[in-house]
Amino acid sequence: MIKAELTRRNVLALAGAAGAGYLIGPSATSAASADTMVYIGWSHTEAGSKPFLDATFEKYRAANQGIKLDTVGVPFAQMETTLLLRKRSNQQTDVGQLQERWLSPFVAAGGMFDVDEVFGKDFIDGTYHPSALAMTMVNGKRYALPWVTGSTGLVAHAKVLEDTGIKEMPKTIDAFVDALRQVKKAKPSSSPLGFSTKNPSLTQLETQLYFWTFGGKFFEDTNVVVDSAANRQALTLLADLVKEGLILPGNDRFDIRRLFAQEQVAFYPDPPLARAFARAQSGQGEAYDKNVLPVAMPVLKADDAPVSVQWGHLLGFFNYGGVKPTPDGPSGRFAKFLSQQEVQIEYYKQTGVFPSTLSAINTLKDDAYLTKWIELSSTARADELSPFANANELRTVIGEEVAAAMLGQKKPADALKSMSDRLKVIGPKK
Repeated sequence: MIKAELTRRNVLALAGAAGAGYLIGPSATSAASADTMVYIGWSHTEAGSKPFLDATFEKYRAANQGIKLDTVGVPFAQMETTLLLRKRSNQQTDVGQLQERWLSPFVAAGGMFDVDEVFGKDFIDGTYHPSALAMTMVNGKRYALPWVTGSTGLVAHAKVLEDTGIKEMPKTIDAFVDALRQVKKAKPSSSPLGFSTKNPSLTQLETQLYFWTFGGKFFEDTNVVVDSAANRQALTLLADLVKEGLILPGNDRFDIRRLFAQEQVAFYPDPPLARAFARAQSGQGEAYDKNVLPVAMPVLKADDAPVSVQWGHLLGFFNYGGVKPTPDGPSGRFAKFLSQQEVQIEYYKQTGVFPSTLSAINTLKDDAYLTKWIELSSTARADELSPFANANELRTVIGEEVAAAMLGQKKPADALKSMSDRLKVIGPKK
């Protein structure tokens, strides 16, 4: 857990798991130089974004020749552990890439700067889109700058729906289920709704969309409220969809993206990168874009607001043996460089991640995919588990019990009772 005090033995053990190379890099030092900046992230280790980000970092170096930029690349799955270890061992880490759901635990652990105090509220409000800024708030303060934005919401396959004869997007749950049945009838081998059942973390995140739609939730503050009538309705629906063959179990989001590109999925939840994956996995590139449509989650009642989950990448500023950042210092210049309109737009064009700045989003206002997704993100909610230091442990419990109900191993009511009991034993920790 993020708040745990690490002994030297624990640090060494975790270092072995995370890879010692991430701990002992070019900037493994307890004192920061005023002209040296250390950035740590995962996107520049991934094939889709590495060429662009490597070139962008070189452009920053060329434009700031008095600054020595060290970049440390860590696989996504090891980022949280690595950042924690660098903090505990007092290694210089000036700017770090964060998933939005990691922010609260790191703030709780201490050592993160309030960005309004660094950059000024007027600059931040005037630079970034409100839906992007919503991800940076913890306990009334902003502790990061948004880098890319969006939400985890529903994606529809235009060709699958057209082939099935569905001409209007279903707006209510009842209409949604009817549409899934139509797809199944037309494509018997398909999984009309894609849903992750073999990855507990993804299962929790996707289940949240349906619990919220039915008016339920996992927690109220730190109180476990998952065993509710609303959640029983939602989980019963998901289990029934599996029984009918409208969700094929045994997949996670990576499998579902492949099935979507093979026109075997009509709807599934994903962040904005859905289109980039469809381009790659269909083998048709941008010609496949017309099939990938962001749509509103169906609602229980016609006047309900559709739900989605906040999603994005943030730039956090850490006091890990470094000096306090300033707008014109190495870290401030770095963040501003990544926020330049042309950099943000090119990043979107090359990788599919949405820009976070008002100027870039406004420039792309004729891009229907982006503007529709940003519009749907206006009602996005923070992942309920993100404030908790032991979120990963809680996610596992929720994902396991949901999967048990969907796979027919437990009745939905029994799964929720077991989930509630297990979550109360663990206790969400802030």
